[in-house]
Amino acid sequence: MQRYVVILLLFLTTISSAMADTTDDLIQRVDSIMDNISQIYGKKQARIDFYKNMAEKSRKPETLLSAYDKLYDEYFVFQFDSAMVYVDKAIQLADRIGDKYHHDKSRIEKASLLAVGGLYGEAMGLLGEIDSVKLDEELRFTYTITHYYVYSYWADYCHDNIYSPRYRERADSYLKQAVAMLRPTDLYYDFFWGEYYIYIYVERNDRRALQHYFKTLKTVPVESRWYAMASYAIANNYSANNNNSKYEEYMLRACISDLLNCTRENLAMQDLAMYLFKKGDDNILLAERYINFAMDDAKNYNNRLRIIEISQKLPIIVSTYREKLSSQNNTMRFALLGVSILFVFVVVLLYFYSRQNRLLARHRHELSENNNLLSSLNDRLNTLNSRLLDTNSRRERLAKLYIDLCAKYIDRLSKFETLVKRKIKVGQVNDLLNTASSSRLSEEDAATFMNSFDTAFLDLYPSFVDEFNALLRADEQIVPPHKGRLTTELRIYALIRLGVKESSEIAALLFYTPRTIYNYRSTIKSRAINRETFECDVEQLCRVIHS
Repeated sequence: MQRYVVILLLFLTTISSAMADTTDDLIQRVDSIMDNISQIYGKKQARIDFYKNMAEKSRKPETLLSAYDKLYDEYFVFQFDSAMVYVDKAIQLADRIGDKYHHDKSRIEKASLLAVGGLYGEAMGLLGEIDSVKLDEELRFTYTITHYYVYSYWADYCHDNIYSPRYRERADSYLKQAVAMLRPTDLYYDFFWGEYYIYIYVERNDRRALQHYFKTLKTVPVESRWYAMASYAIANNYSANNNNSKYEEYMLRACISDLLNCTRENLAMQDLAMYLFKKGDDNILLAERYINFAMDDAKNYNNRLRIIEISQKLPIIVSTYREKLSSQNNTMRFALLGVSILFVFVVVLLYFYSRQNRLLARHRHELSENNNLLSSLNDRLNTLNSRLLDTNSRRERLAKLYIDLCAKYIDRLSKFETLVKRKIKVGQVNDLLNTASSSRLSEEDAATFMNSFDTAFLDLYPSFVDEFNALLRADEQIVPPHKGRLTTELRIYALIRLGVKESSEIAALLFYTPRTIYNYRSTIKSRAINRETFECDVEQLCRVIHS
């Protein structure tokens, strides 16, 4: 049933795109698609599952490369990490079977993906590994236009007066080279010529650019990325010429196309939000919805550039939105005040008739509130008492554990002292020296100490392992091999949590050299989410002892 709903929605959207003349109609369509976006995502996921199933069942390299390529296309503007997985698989497979065409094609695609994700230096490094002279003719345009996109994104990211102009100049150079390779039969012929007449300053011609962009809209479906990019370019062209009504119309069309294409890497939605925000207070609610939707898309896609851009715009819209809500609340307060005055007047009129009843009701209400409050306080007191008893019990167990350990080692020292006296009396000094040299703590005693320490520490701080792992990256977390036991790394940071910070002191307690402890600390710190404050963060763990 959901499949038919999605098909019907896409059909109606495609048909109505040619009929809608007003921005109100377009805004309603944007809102309608946003309300049904889960169904559109469901259809895209069905396509993804189909290609995944194809890849799982096939063992032919050609079929696998085709499936990986399809999956890359599906994920390219939908989910950065997944697109990266499948383009890497394509690269590995192409290298293994010696397929030069897919070797070059997949690397160019990966460079394009890295640029979208904000990894511009990595993208240029990957492109630099490709021998452009030996490139297949079909890939030469893709290779050149990818350079154009990388430098364009890089210029937008820098957004300054030093590096941004340099990157923009390089982008223009590659765009000139790319359009020279285009053929009129190419699907994207008109789009890139539109880009040429917009971005190449010497050749800038807004009228010719619009002609090419409009031709693009006529030759591609509404739900394609080319339609969205052409609509976005048309909107900005109209904005540059102060035609705000047309700007809004085509920015809305770009948003519709992005939504239908499941494009999470987009700029149209946030630009539309800022335009509506500046347009007037009547559009604040809509602007707030659109900017939050754009932020969710940027986070789900993991687009650094878009997140930075939206982070600069979001506080402005949200603060204005809150001010509007505050103004509405003030109006409601005044209305409430007026109603309250009328109510007081009525109460005064009825006062002489219901005084006793009102007093009785008020007393009952106060008594009920006091009883509820007392009951709540009693419950909280019982809970706190239980926690206090549990904490005292843990501390008593901890004290008993270390009293037992101390007693054990006092007994060992006493026996060793007796042995020393006996050996000296009988003149067995060399035997005593040998005994002393071999009297280091046995592995069994060390294990007993470690197990006792683990038991005591985890009894006092049962949530330490989970809270410690929360400070590490998701793929670098430490899982103890046995429940109720700590690894060496966890013991080191357990001692740091207890206030033992010097590597020499930790080494003495855990029977390691200070250099070994330092190496452990450096390794774990490199796996932390925030290396600079990692050990300070560890010291703040387990501030609440859970029952």
